[in-house]
Amino acid sequence: MGKATPATGLAATVCTALYAAQCVWAWVMLDDQHVGQYRATHVLPLAMIGVMLLLKGSKLVGKRLAHACGANKTNARKFGDQMWQLVIHVSMTAAELYVLMGETWYSDPPSSFAHHTRGISPPLKPEVHWLYTTQLSIWIITCFSHHFLEARHKDYVLMYVHHLVTIALILLSWSFGFQQMGTAVLYVHDASDITIDLLKMCNYLKLEGPSKLFALEIVFVLNLVSWAWWRVYQLPFRIVRACVMNGFVVYYDDLCRHRPLFVTCSCYAFVWLLFALCLMHVWWLYLLLRIAYKLIAAPGKGHDAGRDEYEGDSDDGSGKEN
Repeated sequence: MGKATPATGLAATVCTALYAAQCVWAWVMLDDQHVGQYRATHVLPLAMIGVMLLLKGSKLVGKRLAHACGANKTNARKFGDQMWQLVIHVSMTAAELYVLMGETWYSDPPSSFAHHTRGISPPLKPEVHWLYTTQLSIWIITCFSHHFLEARHKDYVLMYVHHLVTIALILLSWSFGFQQMGTAVLYVHDASDITIDLLKMCNYLKLEGPSKLFALEIVFVLNLVSWAWWRVYQLPFRIVRACVMNGFVVYYDDLCRHRPLFVTCSCYAFVWLLFALCLMHVWWLYLLLRIAYKLIAAPGKGHDAGRDEYEGDSDDGSGKEN
């Protein structure tokens, strides 16, 4: 990633403190929640253990595969990091599609709030609670891995903030009874992350140019279209809009007014965190467009463009391993 500046170090310290606070918050909030017939605080640790085992196994397989394909030590490590993300995103997309079967929470976002009564969510099928518990465990482990285990990229701090915002939104949507909308948000995130995972993995293996059938360039175009469609259009203009207008605005009196200060602040934090998530996605689209410009200006140099805009000087082993 290059040399860490004092500002980066301070930001990372603040993020780590917030991460620790979120872990405590998650444990306290889930103390009176149930997943099926089990207490959520009993299920979450087991889910986290399963996610950690999946993380270690996926990274090990990914590193060995990258080495077999001729990647150096640094890129093999990054390939392994991304392999575990790909496994998570594919499996969670499949799980979310299963939960969304027969529901209109994604196809018609306002319908997510159609059966709320005075801000109280209707009973949900058990699969939603299992999905939420699994996703919370994944994001807690992902955040830990991002800070302590993975190689650092230029957007290290922004990605750290993104993970923290996601954990907060999972907890807040759970406490407000907005899991239907939360499931749609999670689906958009996981489905659109599959192409970004494939893009990074192609980049680490340098699958660019005619000798590699332009694999990197093709996946880049697919990812650019996917990112713009899912993250910059579907999420803010359909899902977040419905969440704010049909959820927060309609049920403000029941959820927030005349409630303890922490609850009122949480209501506003929920909305602003959704907006922050959308803004981060716009920034990453801008980054992708910068890479696209360099690809057009210098065909066959996709790996170099990725290094300049995203990977930093740790790419190809020239920088410090983190």
